[in-house]
Amino acid sequence: MDKERGNLYIFTGYAPGVGKSYQMVKKAVEQMETKKVIIGFLNSEHRDIAQMRKDYGIKKMFRRKYSISRIMEEHPDIVVMDELGMYLLNKERKSFVYEDVEELLDLGVDVYASANLKKFTSLNPLFKEITGIGIRKTIPDQFLEDAKKIYFVDRDPMLLRVDFEKGLLFEKEKMNSRIMQKNFKPDNLKAYRELSLKVLQEKYPEQLEIIERN
Repeated sequence: MDKERGNLYIFTGYAPGVGKSYQMVKKAVEQMETKKVIIGFLNSEHRDIAQMRKDYGIKKMFRRKYSISRIMEEHPDIVVMDELGMYLLNKERKSFVYEDVEELLDLGVDVYASANLKKFTSLNPLFKEITGIGIRKTIPDQFLEDAKKIYFVDRDPMLLRVDFEKGLLFEKEKMNSRIMQKNFKPDNLKAYRELSLKVLQEKYPEQLEIIERN
């Protein structure tokens, strides 16, 4: 008998730096007592990688490259796949992370995945209206529609702005880029958050769960 298709759990937020990947790992670790959890990919550029290691004892990670066949050799119940929109991380083929997530789901594995909300196809133009910043390659909306649960990691925009100014979110070069400076203007952060909550509450109310962060 073929395995049933796995369930997808998406962790998202209105801006980079809200802590979606940290919350994703936290939720996955909570399942470890009863399920086999594998870290398929975590973006090594996250500033809180060290904190994840400290808090959750993560030692084995596929940080820059991964292999679906290698992941499946571990017979996982849950696979953590960071950054749905990233490209060329699979050692075995040219693909986006979301395409590899689709394969894992077809193999009957549950997947915990992350992505900024503005990277989804129908939402990107709405975010672009706020700042003029768009994304060339987006993530199909189908992933939001198919998700068993959408976790929206929410944080007060002014707290996020303070962390940005202190250099706690990104390396200096990235923080000083024109795009990041524009994204993290207080009014833009507030508009991003308002738009995100409005869209999610209107389109995905049954799947939505909000995680409040200080």
